[in-house]
Amino acid sequence: MLNTLIDGLCKVGKVIEAARLAHKIRILGYQPNVVSYSTIIDGLCKSGLVSKALDVFSEVIESRLKCDVVGYNILMDGLWKAGREKEAREMFSRLSRENCLQPDTRTYNITINGLCRQRFVDEAYELFRKMEAEDSCVPDNCSYNVIIHGFLRHKDPLEAMDLILEMVSKGFSADATTMSLLLEMLPKNQLDHPILQKLLNSPDTKSHKIGSSGLSAAATQGTC
Repeated sequence: MLNTLIDGLCKVGKVIEAARLAHKIRILGYQPNVVSYSTIIDGLCKSGLVSKALDVFSEVIESRLKCDVVGYNILMDGLWKAGREKEAREMFSRLSRENCLQPDTRTYNITINGLCRQRFVDEAYELFRKMEAEDSCVPDNCSYNVIIHGFLRHKDPLEAMDLILEMVSKGFSADATTMSLLLEMLPKNQLDHPILQKLLNSPDTKSHKIGSSGLSAAATQGTC
């Protein structure tokens, strides 16, 4: 019942009210569960109230509730998007150090994306490769696209091409951002570039119906 009420308040934009409700219930001797707190933290982060989200997270820790990896992921994502790099890094370290939780694929994707946005592409790449060595998770479609975005935007496009080929060989496909960034690099007369054709011919890309007509339209809008 409480989870439903808190979720409802967050959905209609009453995130502060949801946080106050959880706090009052706790004072009365009842303990909101991790799902309730994660919902509140998510709502606060999406509303740009990251400092308040950190306060709620501290309340979770003080109440001796064991926050799950989902809660950590939500808060880390909010911190990176708010440009609070130091706190996001600390949260990543804290995840396994204090709570014996294993980062999942989502944890790595959030952190790799955050590092790339802050132009720490080499560090993001090291983390991407470290992720491959973990037993608990492996890179997914999102992982490849995120690190490729970083290379295309801030590092070496040629290395990005190698990653694109690796991605396709593993059965993954480019997302719209990867395709757009790649198109920006290619002259209009190179829409038949081998790597671009590999992406277009990958099964998953075909399923998303990204075709040459769409590429031509994008090319007229943003390429050299």
